[in-house]
Amino acid sequence: MIFSYLVRASVVTKGTALYYYTGQRVDGNIDAIPVENPTNKTNTTFTNGEWFIDFNKNDDVQYLTFIIDDNEKIGYIQVKLDNDNPSTARLNCTTQNISLSGYAVNVDNGNLITSGDVRVSILDTDYTNTTSFSGTWSIDFHPCLVSGKIYTLQILISDYSGNRGLMLQKYPAR
Repeated sequence: MIFSYLVRASVVTKGTALYYYTGQRVDGNIDAIPVENPTNKTNTTFTNGEWFIDFNKNDDVQYLTFIIDDNEKIGYIQVKLDNDNPSTARLNCTTQNISLSGYAVNVDNGNLITSGDVRVSILDTDYTNTTSFSGTWSIDFHPCLVSGKIYTLQILISDYSGNRGLMLQKYPAR
């Protein structure tokens, strides 16, 4: 006789969701997203900061991203699951709608920078968008990213005098 089976294991996770600045417990939703198979995500609602997820994983899952959302703020963490076999799953991307806006301030004198360029890139990808601004700036772009994976946005603001400012922002793709 020949038997074929898929090994599945249960990954039980629990934690406490706190607001970063005050340490207060939050109410909200949590998504557990396997990076290798984001359609297999698990979602639950929690109160008073206490959350619990029982996630059924297969051998292809190596990274699990947790995204916590309380309708005002979003937090995330990515964990690597102990797995003897490296993943062979194909990572499919989904189009993300990213909109950023702001204004530029000269750090030497506190004055607003009235015109320049904003360039947003997603590090380790080919996705970049640039726009010129007068006063405030706004930029939209729609990269195809792997749900559950955490990317780094690089925001470069420059004025026409050659002054530049750089900011890095983590972005968990959904």
